[in-house]
Formats: sequence, structure tokens, C-alpha cells
Amino acid sequence: MNRLNTVITSLFLFLLTGTLSFAASNQQPITMSLPKSIIKEAIHKTLPVNFTLQSSTLLGSVSIDKIENLQFKDNKLSSHITLSGHKLNLITSIAGHDLRMKIGSITMNFQCDTSIRFDVPSQTLYLKPIITELNSTDTQKTDIASTIVLLFNNRELPLQIEKLKPIMTGAGNKSLNISMDIANIELLPDSLLLSITPQIVATRK
Repeated sequence: MNRLNTVITSLFLFLLTGTLSFAASNQQPITMSLPKSIIKEAIHKTLPVNFTLQSSTLLGSVSIDKIENLQFKDNKLSSHITLSGHKLNLITSIAGHDLRMKIGSITMNFQCDTSIRFDVPSQTLYLKPIITELNSTDTQKTDIASTIVLLFNNRELPLQIEKLKPIMTGAGNKSLNISMDIANIELLPDSLLLSITPQIVATRK
């Protein structure tokens, strides 16, 4: 998920640069609405996202290849996702011994409704997907597709948001250090609402 995290953080920084100098001077929370079109473009440029499976029953890697029909709802994202597994091995235990059965590759698609929750102290965005309408391109591997889905379905997945870099600026004989913490991330029907709390420290030059 590191590439997705980097895109989100960079997007936030780009959009904030033009407004921070005014808002931070009053130390008021900054609220910005990011249109759905920008979020969709950021996701499109991030894909595919690859990650390693961490399971006692299945080894290999998974990639999110496509996210289509993205819809925004109140604190929920709805989309159709295409996912593929690579170099998969099924782990089974017989008489106390773990055996690996080579599965190979698999491609699947499903409908996914993902709710979000932002934890301010840890600056972590939690994603909780609910997966339905699962389809596999290989009917003989449907059970494997279901096993992969169970690793994510209805579970909160943490996405650590990198701390926004402080802005250094000068004002007369003082230097201003403006640091920023994300106060809230909220999904609206057509946008993502981002709230940021600036903190200003002034030192003499």
C-alpha cells in the first residue's frame, strides 16, 4: 500500500500549498474538499498495487489491477475491483506437517463497499471492505478466490498517513514553522473532505 499512501500524501501537499499561508496565520482549521475526479485520477495512476499475502493457509502475492465504477457515499466507497493472485501456494497440515500445494495464478473480480475511519492520534486511516458478487475467471479455483477474499472481507485494514511536512517561511525578523496534523478525513457523496489543524512556532532570525 506504500505507493497509494505516497500518492495520497503528495496530493494533499499539492492542494494545501496555495492556501496554508493565509489559513495558518489565523491558526484556524483548514477544510478542503477534494473532488471525486481527483481521487479517481490518483487511484488510477497508483494501480496496480502489489502486496504479499500474510496467512497461515495461503502464500503468494496479490495485486489490485483495476478499480472501476467508483462511487462516493457517506463515509463509504463503492467500487468494482479486479484482483489477481500470483505464485500462490495452499498450506495444508497433515500429521503435524505443513504441506504446500502449488496453485499458480488466479484473477477475480468483485463488488466492494469500503467504509473509512480516521484515527487522529495515530494519523491512521482504517479501511473496512465488505465484498460481494465474487467471480473467478477459473471456476476450478473458486475456493482459492474465496480464501483470498476472506483475508480482507469485513476487516479493518490500516493505512498510515505520512505526516505532512512543515512549511518554513519568514515574516520580518522572525521565522515561522507551520506544522500540520490531519484532524479528519470524511467521504461525502461527490468529494473527500479533509480537515487540517496547523500549528505555528515563531523564532527570531
